[in-house]
Amino acid sequence: MQDPLEITVNRRRFDRNAGVHAAMTAEAIATLVGVPVRNAIVEREVGPGAYERLAPGAEIPVKTGMHFLVTREFVMGG
Repeated sequence: MQDPLEITVNRRRFDRNAGVHAAMTAEAIATLVGVPVRNAIVEREVGPGAYERLAPGAEIPVKTGMHFLVTREFVMGG
């Protein structure tokens, strides 16, 4: 039996059944909350109220209790 693996993304909990794995990319985390990969900004919590932006394509180890923030990067055209 696998250990439970649960993370929080934008204040919503996700577990293995939702697609959480022991190692994930920023794009995979953005997909959990339905933010299009092409304009997603994914940050992980590194301290109370402090976040670190994850590089696109970089795979990070995921542990139970981690918190992530996913936002959309808007590009203004002209």
